[in-house]
Amino acid sequence: MSVKSGKFDGYQEGFRELNSFWGRIDEVENAINEYSEVALSFAEAPLEDVLEKIKAFEPSVSVIGQIKAGKSTLMNAILGETNLLPSDVNPWTSVITALHLNSRHRPLNTRAVFRFFDQGEWDRLVATGGRLGEMANRSGFEREADEVKAQVAEMRETTEARLGDEFHELLGSSHTYPDLDHDTIDRYICYGDPDDLEDGATEGVYADITKTADLYIDLPHLPKGLCLRDTPGVNDTFMMREQITLNAISDSRVCVVVLSAHQALSTMDLALLRIICSVDAREVLIFVNRIDELEDPEAEQANIRASIQKTLTRLGVGNSIDILFGSGYWANFAISNQDTMLEASKASLARIFDGDDTDDIETLRQRAMEASGVRELLKAIAQRVIDGPGEAFLKDIKNELDNIIEMSETVESVADSGGANINVSPVKLKVKLADLRDKCLNGFDERAKELTDNLRERLGRAQENFVESALSALQAQIDTFGEAGTWNHDPTSLRMMMKTAFLSSCAKLRREGEGAFDDILDGIQEILENDMFVFREGSSIEFPEQAQHKAPTVLARTLSLDLQGSWWRKHWRFGRKNAAVKRYRSAIVAETAPLIDDLITGFFDPAVSATRDIVERFAFDQGEFCQAILEHAAKGVTKTEREDDETASILQRLSA
Repeated sequence: MSVKSGKFDGYQEGFRELNSFWGRIDEVENAINEYSEVALSFAEAPLEDVLEKIKAFEPSVSVIGQIKAGKSTLMNAILGETNLLPSDVNPWTSVITALHLNSRHRPLNTRAVFRFFDQGEWDRLVATGGRLGEMANRSGFEREADEVKAQVAEMRETTEARLGDEFHELLGSSHTYPDLDHDTIDRYICYGDPDDLEDGATEGVYADITKTADLYIDLPHLPKGLCLRDTPGVNDTFMMREQITLNAISDSRVCVVVLSAHQALSTMDLALLRIICSVDAREVLIFVNRIDELEDPEAEQANIRASIQKTLTRLGVGNSIDILFGSGYWANFAISNQDTMLEASKASLARIFDGDDTDDIETLRQRAMEASGVRELLKAIAQRVIDGPGEAFLKDIKNELDNIIEMSETVESVADSGGANINVSPVKLKVKLADLRDKCLNGFDERAKELTDNLRERLGRAQENFVESALSALQAQIDTFGEAGTWNHDPTSLRMMMKTAFLSSCAKLRREGEGAFDDILDGIQEILENDMFVFREGSSIEFPEQAQHKAPTVLARTLSLDLQGSWWRKHWRFGRKNAAVKRYRSAIVAETAPLIDDLITGFFDPAVSATRDIVERFAFDQGEFCQAILEHAAKGVTKTEREDDETASILQRLSA
């Protein structure tokens, strides 16, 4: 990969604010390292934890879109590398690709890591026909399920035949490369159909079984510490990778939705719309790509924008999502060595510049970059990262540092006074701290279990209410129109009820976490005042930051109810009405029950565990603080005037 001088000024400007943000983090990291050298011994571990958090911090941006929206072309434009990612990707073999930009924690001698599906994932795909086959089976349509399974089995046979004995060795393993080049990537992220390749060709040879790809890209015009996730097209043939895509999005606080200028005016893929709704609207950007293929881009943008905003308003997110327009093709042309642009694209670009159809290649490149919208997209991404995960991260770090500094100053103050009033032994103090920790954690566990039970009950009620409304609506359809035509019952209301129940439970979980912090702090204060005669202002203690939970992306997963109503009409064609109602009810319950289980075990239980870990860590740190007071009161803390001045200077920088 090479850097073309002068062609990346727009990139550096687009990422300027993000680079400034990393400069702030670097200053904090340097100040912590200096403070670690003069800090009291009890603060060493907490400071090391803060440093580890800083080193591991890597905000991620997921890029999603319909197949043929030009996602990979746009990703290449964002990277400034015109030929890195395959731009004509076969929907079956699309792979989640994480692009780590100037990573602070790149594995040693590693530029690319490709991970394969394991045996269990592969066997499940063939046994059930993937998510599509599972939905058909749950709905009672064995013939449709068998057809899907047959297609998957054929795909497996060709894959195993192509890889031979290597196939079973690859499952569950990974390939690592010290260098990064287009040919290597092509073996794992397929373009075209690998079965149509000429003998000896290697493009896409591993793509069918590749689950994820991690690429480490170091270029001076890109920011450091940012991860871009290029996801498969959401209309994945067998929905094999749909959940992988949703998981990738759930790991990202910022999401860029790429639409084609041609498709945006008609209908956008339903799965894509559900994904938009599953992400916090403040952290979503919509980029309407391929405007170079419009005859008059500026004139047509207003209609496209109005159409998208109308759809978003219907989904309840209104004008809170920014909509940008541009062309990955124009951006790639601007930074490439090409001397000619497609005539239709060139004419479209000329319309933007008052019909001036220039033949000067450098002017054409400048205009292409200006009209591509990539600079604006980079700025928007940078701002979303800073305002969202960036500021949340800095706030968390500041709270931890403030607590460490406050505790250190208290320890030094008590040590300076000699600790004459302390009347607790080290052994007795440890027992009291252990009792306090256990009491607070047990109380939290009991309340968290109640929250989980209540959430499951609410999700069950939402499911039952939806089933009843669906049955009533279907009966009304049949009474009015008979069995002619198609019918489906939009599951949006079910998703909204489940989303509300989940977020409400998360808000209560957050309050339980704060309550546990209060209980710990009250117990610590009691020990400090009664056993050590140490008085500190409780309001000066900053509680640890808890995770901000958003609606789980599993709610955006395709359900059979999202598909054609003809599947459901078949339930009414056989037997008596009561039997048909029973079959229909069972089918809906079977389809939605896994969603409830996923919300509990895949999302809420981990949220509870994460909060519990934070509570336990807070109890541990406060206990270490009390023991440090006892330890240093016995031996005293002595610092020279110069050391005091140095510490004061470092603390001033940390506070800033």
